[in-house]
Amino acid sequence: MKREPESETAGRRKGEGSEGSRVSRRTFLGISSGAAAAVAIAYSTKWPKIGPESTPDNYEEGVHSERWVATSCLNCPSRCAINVRVVNGSAVRIIGNHKSAYSGGKICPRSYVGLQVLYNPERTSTPMKRTNPKGRGKDPGWVSISWDEAMDMLSDKLNAIKSKPEDLLLIQGLNTTSDEDLLRRFAKAYGTPNLLSEEAMETGPDQEGKRMADGRGDGGYDLENANYVLAFGANIVESERPLARNLQMWGWIRRGRPNRAKVVVIDPRYSVTAAKADEWIPIKPNTDGALAMAIAHVIISEGLYDANFINDWTSGFNAYKSRVLNDFSPETVSLNTGVNVDTIVRIAREFAQSRPAIAWSGLGASSWPYGSHASHAIFCLNALVGGIDAKGGIVYQEPTPYTAMVPAMVETEPASISLRTAKERLDSTEAVIGFNSNLMASVPETSRWDEALAKVPFYAHIGPSWNETAQYADIVLPSCTYLEEWGYESSLPGSGFAEVKIKQPVVPPMHSSRPIAQIVFDLASDLMPTASNAFRSMGNNPEGFVKYRTGDFVSWETFKADGVWKGPDHIYGNYAQIFETASGKFEFQATDMGQLLNSEAEFVGGVSDYPLKLVIYHPVLDVRSGSQNYPWAQEMFLVMHGYGWNNFAEMNRQTAHDLKIDDGDMVWVESWGGKRIKAKARVFEGIRPGVLAMATGQGHYACGEWADGMGTNPNEIVSLNNGIRYDNRTGQPCFFNTRVKIYKA
Repeated sequence: MKREPESETAGRRKGEGSEGSRVSRRTFLGISSGAAAAVAIAYSTKWPKIGPESTPDNYEEGVHSERWVATSCLNCPSRCAINVRVVNGSAVRIIGNHKSAYSGGKICPRSYVGLQVLYNPERTSTPMKRTNPKGRGKDPGWVSISWDEAMDMLSDKLNAIKSKPEDLLLIQGLNTTSDEDLLRRFAKAYGTPNLLSEEAMETGPDQEGKRMADGRGDGGYDLENANYVLAFGANIVESERPLARNLQMWGWIRRGRPNRAKVVVIDPRYSVTAAKADEWIPIKPNTDGALAMAIAHVIISEGLYDANFINDWTSGFNAYKSRVLNDFSPETVSLNTGVNVDTIVRIAREFAQSRPAIAWSGLGASSWPYGSHASHAIFCLNALVGGIDAKGGIVYQEPTPYTAMVPAMVETEPASISLRTAKERLDSTEAVIGFNSNLMASVPETSRWDEALAKVPFYAHIGPSWNETAQYADIVLPSCTYLEEWGYESSLPGSGFAEVKIKQPVVPPMHSSRPIAQIVFDLASDLMPTASNAFRSMGNNPEGFVKYRTGDFVSWETFKADGVWKGPDHIYGNYAQIFETASGKFEFQATDMGQLLNSEAEFVGGVSDYPLKLVIYHPVLDVRSGSQNYPWAQEMFLVMHGYGWNNFAEMNRQTAHDLKIDDGDMVWVESWGGKRIKAKARVFEGIRPGVLAMATGQGHYACGEWADGMGTNPNEIVSLNNGIRYDNRTGQPCFFNTRVKIYKA
């Protein structure tokens, strides 16, 4: 891969930890990139016969050891089961766990990067305390402190505001399922209603659109059994959850069975998924919902829908039908979407007549001010063809029989608040705790958050490595990576059956890091005497908590050895149990759906000053752990372009010609209000004219040598126009409604 490190950088963190316990650059490369050499040496030695349980953790000097440990990944929300090879006390290889029916023993490229997550030389090695004022680019003046001092500072602050628990905001990055369960219980016991999930910023509108119909919002896609897939802004084999399962099922439906499924990708950008599909439809941004309604128009007007399902198990169909037939003809929608009438009619007929079929909505379809309604419009297509809780359609995951959490004496149910609400709370909150968070790298219009976080009286950052958000902390507490801790993971929807995966340490915690779960247990003990018994009864430590929650359905020794537990297969068509709506049925919504024809009015920036629409996407090697400081991920970052170590301002050849820009030129990308970033132009045919695409995951300035100064962060110029551009139902941010202009740098 070609390394293209050109970009502007805003300076990087120079905080010092305990040098004796830091992993050097040489060690980092020696352990990770040299893992194969370590294995070769291991095999050149005469090994005793060793099984996963027979190798002692502490071996004598000169005695070599090898073992495999079953655990699970955390480099994206899919959280796949993995096996880790440990040679002479060092993790040297990661592979899929073949006992996982969910992922079929396969993993995606992100999982392999786990070794570099573990041995990242920019890990936080000891608790740190700020001594200088806050602000982007300012030296925090870190000094090392003890764990006792750090926990005392955190406990003292939370005790001081305990009478007003709403003054505490908790931010969740990508955490284990068990940590998320424990954090929610901690929030309830403490009494704060403020819990922000970074993942919900992207998935919230899509889930809400489904929730409008089924009352749940947690349905998945039975890709394994589908005959036809309409992917609306969904990069199924690039970044769509659950990625490893998607990759496995993609191979099955395309080449592994006699009846090959047809896939049509609807996206302004020629994605990895589009490159592997039968057809790519380069739609105008933010018009996916309108196209879905036009497809529904054809299906309904030609009588191609599943009348039995519609009559027996839906509500609101007549109003929806009237709206579809009156406002969303293929002729009207063609003008709105740029998709010609014949194509709309053809794919509608193919979709309805190739059952089982899936209409799959992704980030590209739902991340704008009426994204929830766009998601709902797409989801309704599945109902029209009888694909709700049906084989090859929408599938609902069977529940996992975890042992119930022990309630505290006094509890306040925390709300999963939106980014808009979180921003409002930041202006008045007294304390914020971030768990594995890098909010500053993922929020739109980051300058507004720079100011807000700098003003927070107290921010505690808990995570395994340095990043941009940690720069605003008053104290930093080093947490374990997912290869050093206990936990459990639930599978995302898609398989129907429930599967639980263990997390167990493959090596002891490095430096002085501690598991997040242990930090939470300790805080509960210090802060809430009335609730401490509840936490103690749930194990009182990370390993005990996992045993407590899973002990009713799997033996501890079996769970540790196998790494996974699988529940019974899903029984389709159990509608009386599936729908959680007021009617007890699938509910078609018609109110506000007319807004799907008004996407142009929702863009920030006038077309004359800002002629291009900005599209942001996640490449497959965008590691979702709050850092990109991993050479393996950087080396193959943009697989579509064959480049690493950078991202680009991607545009169509016609657009580039009109702007007199050549491939490889350095350009400024500027949005409303003068916000701008510098990037290298990438000119190719795989993008709709009038659209500028940029990959997220780059543009770091405080993560370390392998991330800082590589590319740029397009979220910095996503414009919220003074806070009015959020999804109208969820309050989550819009990443797809910004206009930009570009010019040579």
